[in-house]
Amino acid sequence: MVLLQERDKQKIIQVHYWKKMMKETNEVIGKLHGIVLLIHNSVEFSDIVDFLNKIRSDEQLHMLYISLVNSYSRIKETLKEHPLKSKQLFVVDCVSGFLIELRDSPECAYRKPPGNLEQLKELLMKFIGSQNPNIVVIDSMSQFINFSTPTEEELEDFYKFLRSIKENIWGLSNDSIILLYDDKVGYLQSLPTISIDLILKLEVIREKPRWKD
Repeated sequence: MVLLQERDKQKIIQVHYWKKMMKETNEVIGKLHGIVLLIHNSVEFSDIVDFLNKIRSDEQLHMLYISLVNSYSRIKETLKEHPLKSKQLFVVDCVSGFLIELRDSPECAYRKPPGNLEQLKELLMKFIGSQNPNIVVIDSMSQFINFSTPTEEELEDFYKFLRSIKENIWGLSNDSIILLYDDKVGYLQSLPTISIDLILKLEVIREKPRWKD
């Protein structure tokens, strides 16, 4: 009886339809433009590299990668085995920014992690202005919002951030802005419905082979 009463109190707040893409995958990702939210469950940076390699692979592109979860040294090690093809990469390392012995280079800048979305926007505008990239990647938005249990304030700040990207940053980098989100933090209860051009979900399933050679 108690369970039935609890169900009666529940309300549908959002309905999500997911389409598993097979043949369309290369076409959709290969022509990727706009502001994209990429939801993923991967723990390996190489999986993200594989995704990025599929984006407009026939073009020579300059990519700005704002990293809040992977150090530049780890990214560089991964790229030795999984190279990023047809794209020139510039990394803003916000993981190692506290290490004073590290110095900026033509491939990387070290900065302290932004404490909120407003500081992230300022960081974006600074490096978009200096790098003039075709593609911007932010890894990861999970540092600022949890879509499994978002507060009204978090959602409001996130939508404000998206609107600001559209109004202030889109003119500087009018190609692709990819927002990575790690969904391992929990079930996706609330997803942005405005100011996002495309939502993609990347699921990586790993298991030991059941057969032997």
